[in-house]
Amino acid sequence: MPSSTFEALRTRHTADRDAALPGYVSQLQWSAAQLRTERERRMRVLLAAAKARSPWHSERLRDVDAATFTEADLPTLPTMSKADLMDNFEAVVTDPRLTREIVDAYVEKLPENLYLFDRYVVVASGGSSGRRGVFVYDWEAFVTFNCQNGRWLNAVPAALPWANLWAPRGAHITWIAFLVFPRSGGVTRIAPTLPLGEVVERLNALQPKTLSGYASTLALLAGEARSGRLTVSPTRVFTCGEPLLPEVRAEIEAVWPVHVYCYYGMSEGPYAFPCRAGDAMCLQDDLHYVEAVDEAGRPVPSGTPAAKLLVTNLFNLTEPLIRYEVTDQLVVLPEPCPCGVAMRRIDHLLGRADDIFTYPGGIRVHPLTIRAPLGRHRHVVEYQVIQTERGVRVRFCANGPVDPSELSATIATGLRGCGLPDPEVTLEQVPELSRQVSGKLKRFVPRAPATVCVITPLSLSSCWPSPPAGRRPRRRCQPVRAAGGARRRAVAIAPAPCPGACRPSRAPSCQSPRPSSRAGVAGPSRTGTL
Repeated sequence: MPSSTFEALRTRHTADRDAALPGYVSQLQWSAAQLRTERERRMRVLLAAAKARSPWHSERLRDVDAATFTEADLPTLPTMSKADLMDNFEAVVTDPRLTREIVDAYVEKLPENLYLFDRYVVVASGGSSGRRGVFVYDWEAFVTFNCQNGRWLNAVPAALPWANLWAPRGAHITWIAFLVFPRSGGVTRIAPTLPLGEVVERLNALQPKTLSGYASTLALLAGEARSGRLTVSPTRVFTCGEPLLPEVRAEIEAVWPVHVYCYYGMSEGPYAFPCRAGDAMCLQDDLHYVEAVDEAGRPVPSGTPAAKLLVTNLFNLTEPLIRYEVTDQLVVLPEPCPCGVAMRRIDHLLGRADDIFTYPGGIRVHPLTIRAPLGRHRHVVEYQVIQTERGVRVRFCANGPVDPSELSATIATGLRGCGLPDPEVTLEQVPELSRQVSGKLKRFVPRAPATVCVITPLSLSSCWPSPPAGRRPRRRCQPVRAAGGARRRAVAIAPAPCPGACRPSRAPSCQSPRPSSRAGVAGPSRTGTL
């Protein structure tokens, strides 16, 4: 139960939020010039606070004149990464009481009074890039954080009951905001990590008019509604936290005749709200800078997909995030919004989708089931979860002691709660994790379908020309049906080449992986698993 101290602080905090909200709502009518003036004002305040009170930023920004800073000076500021932030946390924050020990303890087990030192709330990112980030908001900053979302909802008529299928209890931003600023009546939280049948049962009992949750969860629910197992008729559907793929939107809107409103947000602060005049989202340009850049950090033109973002939160003076790298891929649109809001518009998130693991019998496990215990552990700094036949294999990097048996038991309990019997959980501590060519970490890796490699000599008219130095032999792949109907991939590779300039008499065939021969060249096929 919440303590009386928390209740008293929350009541006062809510009153401050309610008093501030009309002012933020009015800023939706500002011109582009007014928005720019407000950004520059906030940026000067942020730079002055960071230079004066953050040892880490003070050194980096020593040559910056905060008093005369303009938007044109933004590219001259150094960037910062999540590793910079977490490795130098106590030097980045502007209150020396905020140690890693204290904030990590908060994240791992939420205190009864959520107000740290009666002033701060602490949230943790979901670790979409594989490493957890911890973000501290003071009293005023959390009011602003909530108002940027509330000012859009303020204009949308309420439709209750409301079923909220976002993160279950923990230091996730949606849960902390729900506890600090609860909506009055009619909002029921249902954890998306529950077995799908239980979620359907609860929704059928509630009969919500508003449905909100991750896109992957809403897609599953749309399938349940199409099958007739879910019998609800929402009039509003919101999603956030995962990319909303076009086919997912189409499926949801085909099942329920509603427009799906998509939010974009992050624990670091920035949010974008859905435009009522279309499918794009409006960035809250009065409260933060969002720079769309390529892999080298250079600005990309409007309408061009960004490789990453550089985010500057203009209202968090406790944990200054200045040109902070976020590996989200999105598009800033060039056209002004038809709704009349002068803020920039963005298209939907292109990358960073979580994967739901599916096991035999239709058992589905939402990434939060595994992400939550890993994200709460103070010493787990990076992780990758690989689906196995009967559970998961977790590869992780740590900066301190980790009890594998305890952590694996916690994950196994979550998997059993999703309906997976006798789950097998393997933990492997590694010095580093392999990344994709782009530098991004594939955090959740679903189990690949079984494949078979069929390697066979080719029927040649004379001989195969030697490939250039360093070049692999030519090969051709295509899906084939193996025994039992499983979709497999067969690969045909040319035999060892001999000198000459001849060509094969027929193309490599994956459909008929029989040994072929010619005079002097013959050999059996070899099969194996790729």
